[in-house]
Amino acid sequence: MTERSKIRTIESAIREAVLSLTANLSMKERIEGFLEIFAKVTGNHACAVLRFQDGVLVPVATRGLSPEVMGRQFHPEQHPRFAAILSSRTPVRFPPDDPRPDPYDSLLLNDAGGSLRVHSCIGCSLYNENTLLGVLSADALNPGAFDGLHDDVFQTFAAIATVALRHESFISALERLAKHRELVTSELVNEALQRGGGQLIGDSPALQELKRNIGIVARSDLTVLITGETGVGKEVVARVIHAQSLRSDQPLVYVNCAALPETLAESELFGHVRGAFTGASTDRAGKFELAEGGTLFLDEVGELPLSVQAKLLRALQFGEIQRLGSDKSHRADVRIIAATNRQLAEEVKAGRFRADLYHRLSVYPLHVPPLRERPSDIAPLAGHFLDQARTRLGLDRINLAPATIEVLTAYSWPGNVRELEHVILRAALRASAERGRSLTLQPDDLDIGPEVLRNMDAKGGMPPGPGSISLTRAVDDFQRQLILKTLGECRFNWSETARRLGLDRGNLHRLARRLGLKPLRRTG
Repeated sequence: MTERSKIRTIESAIREAVLSLTANLSMKERIEGFLEIFAKVTGNHACAVLRFQDGVLVPVATRGLSPEVMGRQFHPEQHPRFAAILSSRTPVRFPPDDPRPDPYDSLLLNDAGGSLRVHSCIGCSLYNENTLLGVLSADALNPGAFDGLHDDVFQTFAAIATVALRHESFISALERLAKHRELVTSELVNEALQRGGGQLIGDSPALQELKRNIGIVARSDLTVLITGETGVGKEVVARVIHAQSLRSDQPLVYVNCAALPETLAESELFGHVRGAFTGASTDRAGKFELAEGGTLFLDEVGELPLSVQAKLLRALQFGEIQRLGSDKSHRADVRIIAATNRQLAEEVKAGRFRADLYHRLSVYPLHVPPLRERPSDIAPLAGHFLDQARTRLGLDRINLAPATIEVLTAYSWPGNVRELEHVILRAALRASAERGRSLTLQPDDLDIGPEVLRNMDAKGGMPPGPGSISLTRAVDDFQRQLILKTLGECRFNWSETARRLGLDRGNLHRLARRLGLKPLRRTG
């Protein structure tokens, strides 16, 4: 290829990259399309756009990297190459013998056992004037892969990535301003919520639908009933609703209804006056009063005694509460969010839950899908819990082998997200005790190894034989595994994957969305 034709090819790719950011897709899909074009021009095996947020680098989109990367955060002080990139306004190249470890070592897609090592690395900080927005990075397995790439070409792609991040940041800022009446206070509340687990990790169609419904109901004052199995994250959903509401700068008060003794439940919720019962030596405010102006989260509401349900119904109907032992009532400005793992409609039929209270609580019901229905969220969640384990256990590095991700995805997770968190923490603790501070978790490190998978049928998980499952599910499972395998072999190139599988590219994307391998495309 002549120099002139090479320039024309690059110019064409740059135009295509710019136009990709105007497509009618989500921002994540737009940046993924941009990275695919960027990879064609630079010849990299892995690349990523990361946002600089609260002192850490958070992946926005990646290509050629393990899906667990999307659940990670990269602290520059722990990754010297990222620190070097952030300290420069021009592209930074790292020679093959550079002693600083590459942050993506053992995180390349289909890197079985963490044997592949990055040999060519280049990165550029993304600045909007004097504001640091993030990083564009590219890695290749062969030394000298980027020697023929001019800095100005890389900087042009970095400028496009900067515009994309700037646009996303601008839209997010407008949304935050619209959601919060007092920005500074709300930001402090949101940071506290994040530390307490107030985030929904994953991008599966089921989770996207849940997030969409949260966005619809959050800014209203409607009562929300969150349903779902134990461990799916109902409390996290309640925190997210509160964080996105107009009450976000007011308290979110948590009540575990299952832990309330029947004799004290009324006092805990509505308070009492001195002398109301034996031991009531002073007046005491209840949870409703503590939540004034904010949100009251009633977890396991199905466990409330019938006697207390009547008073809760009155509080919901008339917005009035009355302390135990008092003849005075007063208005309560409280938004109610309730959660239960029970089937309240069945509890109503059995006479264990009031029908009128059930209908008052379920003004806007939200169902949190179990983890087995959103397998594409498992890898990012596992990456998030690995980050927590690394910090808590003082590890240098901890990753998941591709085979480990397959085992995690195949398991039915009867304990849902909570069980996944505990499995990851236990595996990290045991593996670090045996193999040191830098490790890659293998399937044998988990509590759900092959011998457990064979017995899943007894625990309600994936059946052991093809005769125990429907034909539709068996076909879906086969298609999902074949697409993932081929996609990895094609270095996450969807066009090449479609060609190898003998499918139209659009049909492959639609099939991948149906199987939960890609997020649903937003319409309307």
